Amino acid sequence: MRDRLLALLRRRWAYAGIVLLPTLLLGAYYLLLSTDRYVSDTRLIVEGDDPAGMATIALGLLTPNASGSALDAELVKSFILSPAMLDHLQETLDLRAHYSSPTLDPFSRMAADASSERFLKHYLNYVAVEIDEAAPIIRLRVQAFDRAYAQRLSAAIAERAERFVNEVGQSLAREQVAFVQGELDKTDRRLREETARLVNLQNRNRMLDPVLESQAVAQIIGGLQQELSRARTELKALQSFMSPTASEVVSQRKKIAAIQSQIEQERGKQVKAGDTQPLNDLVLQFKERELALQVATDVYQGSLRSLEAAKLDASRKVKHLVRVSGPTLPEASLMPRRSYNVTTLFFFLNLLYLIGGLLIASIRDHME
Repeated sequence: MRDRLLALLRRRWAYAGIVLLPTLLLGAYYLLLSTDRYVSDTRLIVEGDDPAGMATIALGLLTPNASGSALDAELVKSFILSPAMLDHLQETLDLRAHYSSPTLDPFSRMAADASSERFLKHYLNYVAVEIDEAAPIIRLRVQAFDRAYAQRLSAAIAERAERFVNEVGQSLAREQVAFVQGELDKTDRRLREETARLVNLQNRNRMLDPVLESQAVAQIIGGLQQELSRARTELKALQSFMSPTASEVVSQRKKIAAIQSQIEQERGKQVKAGDTQPLNDLVLQFKERELALQVATDVYQGSLRSLEAAKLDASRKVKHLVRVSGPTLPEASLMPRRSYNVTTLFFFLNLLYLIGGLLIASIRDHME
């Protein structure tokens, strides 16, 4: 009987030490020491201009598709939880002073001289970012030890995230347009160089268009050949009734020789190299220069169209972070969840005590 009584007492003391005492300590902490925390809720969405007039949600980046929406939200979430955001909050709201206030309970208070890493870890304990994959909508929940401060903190985070999204979108748009503008500048220089080469070739040969010049020479030669044919016909007619030494016959022969000489001279302009470059070579050079100029012109016009398209595309890809709701001004303290935490600990310790008792009983049975 005595042994049973001692065993029962030991079990009760063990239960009190393992289950009741930690539960009572946690309850006493929440009741007497813990500082109330207020939660401000803000909901955000990344919105972009759609060419059809519908809102898209992709900062993507430069990837305006459905998968870009999740990437946009993840980008915003990463920035909100980054040291850059913490530095901004420290500069604007002195967040370190709020976390290390002497009015806070010891378990909630951060050391005033805490390191940057510890400061960031403390910040992440009180800021939560959730993403609704269906929309996706970004839900920002900020905890603070003062209801008004919680709202200001949530608003400051949302405002800085808005500027971040705008800066990223505008920066990408500027880089895209700047790249196309650089290509346009290259094609513009090439067009100017090809134009200068063609003008120099014209000035050097004192000729605007050798093709037209060649056509004019061909027309002259054609006219001279017709005149030569008539002159030969007239010469045959004169020789039919005059002697070869007659003045009219001699004169007609000289005329024919002069026409032939003029024809040879005109032909020399086309194919023979003399004091000036032959027309056929000039035609080839001019065609090469004109072709190069035409290609440069086409490339330049294509670059102009690309620039306009890039500007339009860049304007469509600029995104904005829009507040769907909030930041809310909390009316009551939602954190810490005192009843929930105490109840959870109580049931967990009971389960632990039960499992431990079963293990001990099993070990004793094996030992016996």
